[in-house]
Amino acid sequence: MKAIFMGTPDFAVNSLDTLVSKGLDVALVITKEDKKQGRKMKLEMPAVKKRALELGLEVYQPESVKTIEVIQKIQDINPDVIIVTAYGKILPKEILDIPKYGCINVHASLLPKYRGASPINSCILNGDTVTGITTMYISEGLDAGDIILKDEIDILPSDNAQTLTEKLAKLSEKTLGNTISMLTLNMELPRTKQDENLATHCTRLTKDMGHIDYTKSADEIINTIRGLQPWPCSYSIYNGVAFKIYSAEKLDIKSADETGIISVCDNKQLIITTATKDISIKEVQFAGKKRMKIEDFLRGNKLELGTKLN
Repeated sequence: MKAIFMGTPDFAVNSLDTLVSKGLDVALVITKEDKKQGRKMKLEMPAVKKRALELGLEVYQPESVKTIEVIQKIQDINPDVIIVTAYGKILPKEILDIPKYGCINVHASLLPKYRGASPINSCILNGDTVTGITTMYISEGLDAGDIILKDEIDILPSDNAQTLTEKLAKLSEKTLGNTISMLTLNMELPRTKQDENLATHCTRLTKDMGHIDYTKSADEIINTIRGLQPWPCSYSIYNGVAFKIYSAEKLDIKSADETGIISVCDNKQLIITTATKDISIKEVQFAGKKRMKIEDFLRGNKLELGTKLN
């Protein structure tokens, strides 16, 4: 069976490996363009491109997938199926209509919940305890096509968006693998319409989403810290200087009615008030310093008690 794969980040590498392990003829890998990253703005290739080159597969990086050139290239390959995982671009109908078995998307949520660009972050931000992987037929609506298969996974209190992404990437091997196995055995794939009444949507992440609002509850703040790793990362501002917060713990105390106040700062603890319970900051990074456990940071730095973080 001839396939084209479309994907970009680390999360999508597991899908590409699954197609290869299932014996599909991956005739082309389409991914986003190389991008300048890091402090030195070094040009870096997407994770999917790196893996595709390791596998000896042809890589194509068009700026847009809506051009006649791209559509013609896909038509010339005439794939039986197109698999898409976190590609980052919407496919036009002209491409959706090409493959015999359609275009199948691997989506990191239990659709119809969390359609859109940030499903893994969103489920943690909202305090969910379960999420999963869905394979679905791609339609012209955003993540609105018929569902093929779903697999669930628990979200642990210790999970953040980065660890959950890794777990879901692994789970995607099972969900996509079973979908591909059914295709190669000429089995009819399930097609379950999504219930539009249950549909929710998530947006692209922005840097300002990380600015912690201490007028919210401790649970909401901790979910924000968990849900925005590794990017954009949560942050607070102390005396005009922003610092990143990587982890925190809810305490069973409420030391003050005013929110965002440093209520404890000693050699081991940095505790801040919220609308409900206080939170204890566990890991931080101040400007010009490394990411540190809070006790390591506090050995050489002290924050003033009673200061309001804004």
